[in-house]
Amino acid sequence: KSASVAATSSPDESDEQRPETVNISNAILELTGPASSPGAMRRHNFREKLKSLKMSRKSRQEHTTNIFTNGRPSLSDMVRKMKRSKSTDARREGKGSSDDTFSARGFLEGKMRFRDVFSLPSKEAAMEFWPYVLPVTATSVGRVSGYVAMSHVVSSSIGTIAMAAQQIVLSFFYCLCPLADSLNLTAQSFVPTLYAKKKSMQRTKALHRITTEFWRAGLLMGSACVGAIALLPFLSRFFTGDVLVMSEVNTVVPFLSIFFAVHGVFSATEGILLGQRDLGFLGKSYAAFFFAVPWFMLQVKKTALTGVGSAKLTSVWKVFTCYQLFRTVSWLVRIMRLNIKSKLEITKNADETNIVSGDSI
Repeated sequence: KSASVAATSSPDESDEQRPETVNISNAILELTGPASSPGAMRRHNFREKLKSLKMSRKSRQEHTTNIFTNGRPSLSDMVRKMKRSKSTDARREGKGSSDDTFSARGFLEGKMRFRDVFSLPSKEAAMEFWPYVLPVTATSVGRVSGYVAMSHVVSSSIGTIAMAAQQIVLSFFYCLCPLADSLNLTAQSFVPTLYAKKKSMQRTKALHRITTEFWRAGLLMGSACVGAIALLPFLSRFFTGDVLVMSEVNTVVPFLSIFFAVHGVFSATEGILLGQRDLGFLGKSYAAFFFAVPWFMLQVKKTALTGVGSAKLTSVWKVFTCYQLFRTVSWLVRIMRLNIKSKLEITKNADETNIVSGDSI
């Protein structure tokens, strides 16, 4: 009988029994939208309700503290303390559930001993990392050699005024470099995900698009660094009172500006190459720089000691700026070459697939 009644019920009656459909997305957008968007009254009422709840809670706490406890901790505070002590005692006695407890020691807790730090890895694990050892080592050492050679030449052959000016210049240099180097790390985080996908035209276009975005970010970062370098002549007086040292610092500003103008693009491009695992190219390049940059730096020292020409602080930074421009252009050419190579491979594979399909037909 109930089944027959349900069957004979009209559609209008069943529709009336259904709950009303509410668009939650519109409600959220009205609450979080700007002042010019619809829902101004709803946002106003929501803010007033939050204020009233906050004030009522605050008044209840003050009333409980002042009237009933006479300045002592409120009853809610005492209850919270009792709950914390009870949960602590339960964990000590082993009565607490394992789901309610957790550890902040990390995911290696209980899986690693201190002596494992000094033990050699297995052959299989070592072979997985072996392709990265030489390129990464050459990259790190190749970077350091230029700074070491520069410091050696300045301290041994150019003079004390140049040494003092170099300290001020390096203070600004080392403060600004990490700003652009952050693009390198960011590219290493995003690019590997795209590079790991199957080779296709969409993958190539995505890599090209993210490369372009990183270059734009590099230009913006380089512009900001150049703006900071432009303040160096005004800020150098806070580092020294010697007029000769300040004058020497000012002579390096043009070379620093050129260096940082391309440093953002350089850092982003290097991060993209690392994200595409082009370690062989980077390792070989920095291995060559390891010998080339110190050799050019030592030529400045030779000129200063022999007295054939004049060697100044600008001579060292001129070499370093040329080094920066050369590796930036090399990295850009390498990225473009990889992009063109990827497109040619995809086109070739597509043509071969069409030929095979045509033969089968």
